[in-house]
Amino acid sequence: MKKIYIIFAIIVSSLAIQDSFAAKVRVREGLRENKTEDRFVFAAKAGFNLGGTAPMGLPAEIRAINSFKPTFSFSIAGTAQYNITKKWGLQSGVKFDIKGMETDANVKNYQLVVSMDGSTIKGVFTGDVTTKVHNSYITIPVLAVYDISPRWDVKFGGYVSFMVNGEFSGTATNGYMRDGSPIGDRVDGVDATYDFTDDMRKVDAGVQVGVDFIPYKHLLISGDLTWGCVPLFKKDFTAMSFNMFNVYFNIGFGYVF
Repeated sequence: MKKIYIIFAIIVSSLAIQDSFAAKVRVREGLRENKTEDRFVFAAKAGFNLGGTAPMGLPAEIRAINSFKPTFSFSIAGTAQYNITKKWGLQSGVKFDIKGMETDANVKNYQLVVSMDGSTIKGVFTGDVTTKVHNSYITIPVLAVYDISPRWDVKFGGYVSFMVNGEFSGTATNGYMRDGSPIGDRVDGVDATYDFTDDMRKVDAGVQVGVDFIPYKHLLISGDLTWGCVPLFKKDFTAMSFNMFNVYFNIGFGYVF
């Protein structure tokens, strides 16, 4: 019985490889015959993002991460790939992207601007801060694609994203604040909020690397890491002492036409 299962698995795998070969052969024949229409491959995908909007490296002000929770961050996309040669192609498309997270951290001398009891206080905070990020983007990637096997492609390039709407807000609790600087007047019993939504840039851009896997027929499974190179906040933003960037991994499933 075990041998039967092994034989069955080999047959199924062979069929999947053959089907992938068929798709590749169609493209290669189109290249050979210079058929422009056969050089294109289209796909529709949906997936979800895992990651965070964070500084590069843990700042000294953040003493401990009490909790980190990715929020429900989905994506939907349409892509088009133009095969230049038998091995190389160029892929682009349009993606609706949501990137978000919630964190709880313990901080010391953490530069912050908060609202408390109807007043705005700018200084350094020691205690617990919770942060919620929920941003949605229209993203356009531009990727070089290399065919490493009938079922696997690797991708690398960059992306640009345009914010549709966003939120960056949180609370500061269980601590105290020094007004203006670490030696300023101490304000105890801080229970305050902050909202830096209006201070975020409307454009994000960075690098992207990933893989596409076609296990059978038209089914597509993809994995893509996007690493933002543009700081989340505007250049004149001073309410925090460090820059933050979008770093997310997308797992997607799709249909290849």
